[in-house]
Amino acid sequence: MESFLKIMRVAGVNFPVAASFIQISNELDAIKIKQRLDALEDPISVLHKDLPALSQVIYFALVKNDSFTLNFRDEIYTKYSRAFAILDIKGLIKKYIELGSSYPVEIEVTDPCFILYLCTRFEDTKKMDLLLERVENCEVGQWLNGYELQDEIQLPIVFIKAVFNVYQANGFGICSKETRACSYLASA
Repeated sequence: MESFLKIMRVAGVNFPVAASFIQISNELDAIKIKQRLDALEDPISVLHKDLPALSQVIYFALVKNDSFTLNFRDEIYTKYSRAFAILDIKGLIKKYIELGSSYPVEIEVTDPCFILYLCTRFEDTKKMDLLLERVENCEVGQWLNGYELQDEIQLPIVFIKAVFNVYQANGFGICSKETRACSYLASA
C-alpha cells in the first residue's frame, strides 16, 4: 500500500484521479500523527479503551479513602477487569487476590507517577500547582510536613505523598520512613 501511495503522489501532478488517492493518503497520515500525539499526551488511556473511565473511578476512590489501598465492588472489577489487568502488569497498581476468589480483595496504587497522572486529569490544577511550587521551592535541609500541606492546600495526603515520592526518586530529597508520617526533606 505504501508503494502504491508513493506512486500516486508522483503521478498526482499529471493524473487528476491520483489527486483523490493523495488526499486519502494525507488524511490517513494525519490520523496516524494524531494517534501518536494522543499516545504521548496521555500514555495511560491509549493502553485500553476502558482506562479513561477506570482512571476516574480510581481517582475518586483515592480522594474518598485518602489511601493507596482501595476496595471496589465486584461489579467494578467485572466491568474493568482488562483495564485492571493492564494497570497491574504495567506496575501501576498491585492486585491482591485470595485463592478461590474471582476478584481482587483490594488493589494498591503503587506508582506515584500514575497518581500524578490522575491528578493531572481530574484534580484542581491550582491546588496541584501550589503543591508542586511548595516542593520545588523547598530549600536544601528544609522539611515539609505533608499533613500541614494537606490542611493548607486541601488535597488528599496520597497526592502529597506521591509528589514527595517522585521528588525522592529523582534524588531531590528524602521521604520520612516513619509509620503514618508524611514528611519530605529537600536535599538538592
